[in-house]
Amino acid sequence: MLIDRISDNLELRLLQLTDADELFALTDANRHYLRQWLPWLDLITQVEDTRNFIARTMKQFVDREGLIAAIWTGGKIVGLVGFNRIEQWDRIGYIGYWLAESHTSQGLMTKACQSLVNYGFTTLKLNRIVITCATENHRSRAIPLRLGFIHEGVVRDAEWLYSQFGDHDIYALLARDWNRINHE
Repeated sequence: MLIDRISDNLELRLLQLTDADELFALTDANRHYLRQWLPWLDLITQVEDTRNFIARTMKQFVDREGLIAAIWTGGKIVGLVGFNRIEQWDRIGYIGYWLAESHTSQGLMTKACQSLVNYGFTTLKLNRIVITCATENHRSRAIPLRLGFIHEGVVRDAEWLYSQFGDHDIYALLARDWNRINHE
């Protein structure tokens, strides 16, 4: 299912089981690059692990608890972006993302996140969208700032990353701020 055609060469599509082989190959090819920021890589060691992940994201979508989309460009998957968690009762969505190293520094993730933010506020009727990033991941932290998110603080020892704890910066955008930004 297409979430958004951002441009002629950039789309967000919900993950499907048929994406498992391609997504696993992309993850495996970028394992070393992604490992510096993402703690789950050791859990994805074969295509079946990716297939199980996709099945969980599909259930999460049906249950209105999350939405994970593949980022497509040039006819192939180059990363993921999504609401890893949606809290319907509080109308809060938590965005997470990753991109293949070969597709960084092209503005793709900022455009993908902007599309997801728009979808969150207009279609999902969220009131608050949160992005957390490793404090040392300067590229990732630049994305919410570009999109008008407010830096709300640092969570110390927020994540165990293979051999040590890492801090996370928290950014948030409220619906009223998004409306103001989009109507200026």
